[in-house]
Amino acid sequence: MRARIKHSIPFLIIACVVVAKYYSPGSVYPSLGIQRIILNNKKAVAPIRLLDSSQIIEDLRFLSSDSCAGRQPGTKGHFLSAERILLRFRETGVDSFNNSLVQKFSGKERNGSKEGKNIIGWTRGTKYPEKYIVISAHYDHIGKTATGEIYHGASDNASGAACLLAIAKFFNQHPQPYSLIFAAFDREESGFEGSFYFVNDPMSTAHHPVIKFNLNIDMIARNDKNEIFACGIIHYPFLAYLVKEIQTKTNVKLLMGHDKGKNREDWTRLSDHFPFHLKRIPFLYIGTEDHPDYHKPSDTFDKIDLGTYIENCNMVALLAEIIKI
Repeated sequence: MRARIKHSIPFLIIACVVVAKYYSPGSVYPSLGIQRIILNNKKAVAPIRLLDSSQIIEDLRFLSSDSCAGRQPGTKGHFLSAERILLRFRETGVDSFNNSLVQKFSGKERNGSKEGKNIIGWTRGTKYPEKYIVISAHYDHIGKTATGEIYHGASDNASGAACLLAIAKFFNQHPQPYSLIFAAFDREESGFEGSFYFVNDPMSTAHHPVIKFNLNIDMIARNDKNEIFACGIIHYPFLAYLVKEIQTKTNVKLLMGHDKGKNREDWTRLSDHFPFHLKRIPFLYIGTEDHPDYHKPSDTFDKIDLGTYIENCNMVALLAEIIKI
């Protein structure tokens, strides 16, 4: 199913026939096999680069470094990672809610501390300022092993956090029709504590009638097949247009999937988009499948193909640009 089609008949006709054949009744999108055939035979496009690649790489390297030591709440490394995100938001010049970029909350005890820190900035929309899109990524990770080895968390989720910081920089310089909230969530690894607090906090709930969408970024840097997924379309079929449109603007292999099935096959409950989903706020979760170093000390910066990762980051920014709510 993954082999390229080699026929003299125009590929578009074949693709239409194949897709029609493999759309089962009631399905929202084609099988992964069919999606892969279509993407493997799609013409390459000139890459669109919106984001500051140098900043992304620098932030990814720092957040996954020994200095940040696994970014577990209650540790010096976690403090340093939060300070890095705050520094970037201040440099970017994003606005704050309630005169603070930090949203503190109380969570489960970790390393003698219950304090959580979401870092939240936003930029005002040019046409529909009363409507908000939340672009999110968690920055915490799981610290060290019992023997002191660092869980570097380069893919999970330094990759999403570094991407978020570059997206905030770009969109603060290029405002969109809708207001954008940039949310670096804390304590995702201990049960989405930061995102649950955000969707239930009075500051946030004041915007619930106008938060229209959550674009969540988690683990976007590594996959042996060079694939990345958009999860959520089975729940919100009208969002399929985003994936279809973005595939004309990028060479990234973005597939629809992982929003049904058993256990870890279904990602609906596996990251910070889930609290939004419980509030019936539509979401897309952008992430790769697990790699061999997932939740291991070996999830390190040097394992990441930076070219592929940068393209994934720009694809996410392009997605945010074409959202219509």
